[in-house]
Amino acid sequence: MEKSIRIVGVSKGYKQYAGNKDRLIEWILPSKLERHKTKWVLKNLNFEVDKGEAVAIVGMNGAGKSTLLKIITGTTVPTQGHVELNGKVAALLELGMGFHPDCTGRQNVYMSGQLLGYSNEEISLHMQAIEDFAEIGAAIDEPVRTYSSGMQVRLAFSVATMV
Repeated sequence: MEKSIRIVGVSKGYKQYAGNKDRLIEWILPSKLERHKTKWVLKNLNFEVDKGEAVAIVGMNGAGKSTLLKIITGTTVPTQGHVELNGKVAALLELGMGFHPDCTGRQNVYMSGQLLGYSNEEISLHMQAIEDFAEIGAAIDEPVRTYSSGMQVRLAFSVATMV
């Protein structure tokens, strides 16, 4: 079966410093002794997701679930390993976080769509379907700051899933 996602040896570590002084020293003198400890939130993950397959990522707070999803969507890069994608992936973790409150819903659809890698022509082609799915009516042409949180999420989800 065709693979949609392959995670190969993915690890993610974050540098932790005792203080800002250590961070500065390491930045100024990178060849000297390291002044940080690495906190590994993901270690050597390997798995595949088949086309059409649904997968759940379950774990306690701080287990690295969101970090893994950010790596898959390209928001964060792994420290080691790589991700292979067959198709497009959109992040739903921070749905609508990039919406500008003073712009209209329609303007935000175009900006969000562009951030997801779509051209204006592609967005225009899908605009009616986005509007229909979001079910916010004439509010699409009002500033997002006037939307309820539910309206914002529906519009953001419509953009993220437009193709």
